[in-house]
Amino acid sequence: MIKKSKIIDLTKILKPYAKKKLWVALNSNYTKVGGYGSTPGEAFQKARENKIENPILIQALSNYSGFIT
Repeated sequence: MIKKSKIIDLTKILKPYAKKKLWVALNSNYTKVGGYGSTPGEAFQKARENKIENPILIQALSNYSGFIT
């Protein structure tokens, strides 16, 4: 049986960080920003300080048309 992937819309959560192209560390269910910064390391460190165990890092951009997953 093929399992369908759940579509996660991060548009609203990333929008405030997209203008400056900041790195964002999200919690494991993609609902909360645990930290952000100009580098992935900075975002990760802030997320760990905010008790996010395994943050998911993504760069907030205004357009993901060239983004390959």
